[in-house]
Amino acid sequence: MRRKRFLFLLAFAFLPGIVVSHADTDNSADKKVVLIEIHGTINPATFDYIRAGIDKAKENSVEALIILLDTPGGLLSSTKEIVQLILNSDIPIVVYVYPSGATATSAGVFITLSANIAAMAPGTSIGAAHPVFISPGGNQQEETNDEKQNSEKEKFNEKVENFASSFIESIAEKRKRNTKWAIEAVRNSASITSTEALKIKVIDLITPGITELLNEIDGRVVELPDGKKVLKTRGAIVERLDMNFKQKLIDTLSVPDIAFLLISLGSLGLILEFYNPGLIFPGVAGAICLLLGMVSLQILSFNYAGLALLVLSILLLILEIYVTSFGILGVGGIISFIFGALLLFDTPQSDVRVGFDVVIAAALAIGLFFLFIGYYLVKAQRSRGSVGFEGLMGEEGVAVTSIENRGKIFIHGEYWDAESDEKINQGDKIKVVEVKSGFKLKVKRFES
Repeated sequence: MRRKRFLFLLAFAFLPGIVVSHADTDNSADKKVVLIEIHGTINPATFDYIRAGIDKAKENSVEALIILLDTPGGLLSSTKEIVQLILNSDIPIVVYVYPSGATATSAGVFITLSANIAAMAPGTSIGAAHPVFISPGGNQQEETNDEKQNSEKEKFNEKVENFASSFIESIAEKRKRNTKWAIEAVRNSASITSTEALKIKVIDLITPGITELLNEIDGRVVELPDGKKVLKTRGAIVERLDMNFKQKLIDTLSVPDIAFLLISLGSLGLILEFYNPGLIFPGVAGAICLLLGMVSLQILSFNYAGLALLVLSILLLILEIYVTSFGILGVGGIISFIFGALLLFDTPQSDVRVGFDVVIAAALAIGLFFLFIGYYLVKAQRSRGSVGFEGLMGEEGVAVTSIENRGKIFIHGEYWDAESDEKINQGDKIKVVEVKSGFKLKVKRFES
């Protein structure tokens, strides 16, 4: 009897702990976060991807949306939309510059500073948000010689820089981060490591991985448009959200190198079709690549001068096929192609450019292509005909009759009337030296 009472009391004593432990387990299982990854340029696909992440986080009532960030920069228009989306989000946004070696450069600085919680992995960096400028239009040499245009250019550059500076300052003030450094990042391209960023309060924490990040932000209070919220992320389930097909396609077409290569391949396909009409495949493939390249131009900010130079290069290369210019048109086309490629995406609305190595590789490919065509054109012009009367020139045969003035020969499996300035005996080997009218061949004795 005493033993039964003891067991009952023991079970009663441990019952609250069992209930609490079970409640904690259930509570932990309910906690979730949504995670998205951005590796590459900031573009319209990035904006749509982040918006989809926020929508999914709202639907599932998760604790936070975590954005893994590694970017060299991107479009200013998309950056503004993303920052506005983050600042007005009802879901806490955590931007995590990850993994080690990743950077939040240019547009990435704006996005990182706008987050409710900004974190970085060890060995990462942030900064260099100064906008890249070009002249609003025209030739650089002409602007140098024209003081009025120089003045307009300086005013234009100053306006863009002032806008970017005030924009990033407002973001830093909103999130109570280091406004002085934020302005330096825009005006003087300041760039710092994760350790320095934490020290001067640009970010909130440094953590080596996602699990550690969830543990460290647990219990932190974030400010949302509808009030404050305490994060409960320790042990939360991480739900990854990948880009859909449309977002991946737009993201791919938004890479300047890809856009430039599509335009180059499209142009090369059309040129090949002009060179040899009827091949069909180069023309069809070239048209598809060129249209996809045009889609890229709708997404990316581009320079009209660069586009005009590319169009000029295509026209010059096509003319090289039909006009005997001894290579002048072809060389001019390649030079125009290189300058057009370098200027194509050189705008203040974007800080991404076509890689110089990509430009040189594409120019070399086009140059080698035209050298190949030129070689075979010259070879064809210098070689004698292989069909028709021209194909008989220089061919060898046998005299089937004696030829003093006229006679018969056998050549290419056929009997021909022939004439010669010298006497040729029956059975002698002959060589055709001229094709005369009336289906006659002029021959001479041939000794091998």
